[in-house]
Amino acid sequence: MLCLSLPAHHGQSRDFGHGEISSKPRDESTRFGADGISGYRCFPSHRAYLSLKTPAGSEVSNFTETKNIKESSTPSTSIDTYDVVKVTDGDTIDVLINGKIERLRLIGIDTPETVDPRKPVQCFGVEASNKAKTVLTGKKVSLESDSTQGERDKYGRLLRYVFLEDGTNFNLMMIREGYANEYTYRVPYKYQSTFKQAQKDAEAKNKGLWDSGVCEEKPTPTPITTKSKQTQTSSQCHPNYSGCLNPNASDYDCSGGKGDGPYYTGAVRVIGTDVFRLDRDGDGWACENN
Repeated sequence: MLCLSLPAHHGQSRDFGHGEISSKPRDESTRFGADGISGYRCFPSHRAYLSLKTPAGSEVSNFTETKNIKESSTPSTSIDTYDVVKVTDGDTIDVLINGKIERLRLIGIDTPETVDPRKPVQCFGVEASNKAKTVLTGKKVSLESDSTQGERDKYGRLLRYVFLEDGTNFNLMMIREGYANEYTYRVPYKYQSTFKQAQKDAEAKNKGLWDSGVCEEKPTPTPITTKSKQTQTSSQCHPNYSGCLNPNASDYDCSGGKGDGPYYTGAVRVIGTDVFRLDRDGDGWACENN
């Protein structure tokens, strides 16, 4: 409904151009003041017809076409959309732009790796990649650059925010649902505060990779070791021999040999000075022939 408020103007009629548009709802009717010309009239919003009678009874008409008020107050803008041709992982996609396939790195997020040959598949990486494929594969998206981040990264990938056809910020959605970490590369970006808050919310709600126990590192068990009998009794064994010879003994003899003992049975390696002169051939082994 389009309503015109008509000020008083004695002695002559007023044409359409002097009426004032009123946003106050009124009945579709015409009312005039005592002067016969002031007042208002309401019309359907797409057409306005004004017919005023002067006190003398003559009729002045003026006709005009008007646009819908919503359309005129909000000019329509064309948003370019692009086909997603491939989803590499949760933060990297390929998009067809002007006949050329461009690889995009999404600004402000980082998802666990699944395709980097230098790294193993990281926790929740497969889930993040699958989520991106479900949402984006075969779809059209609109893109937004950020002057704070530059046009491309060091690998030549376009740096962009990605928006779904319904206006959803895909970068933000991945953080909010727990598929990605907020990621700041060197300098703050346009949506940084929003993305950081989204991660805090996801953590508080145990979303995705923040769920209890999902990506917690399991402690590596410490091997249980036992000391050998020799190690346990090392203070009771002579340090110059691999076998356990009493360090307080004045002499040792190889079993089966001559001497008054005590006797040592079996080969023993000499690892220091052969104080007991057991290694007769000097090959580093004592009592090997008994």
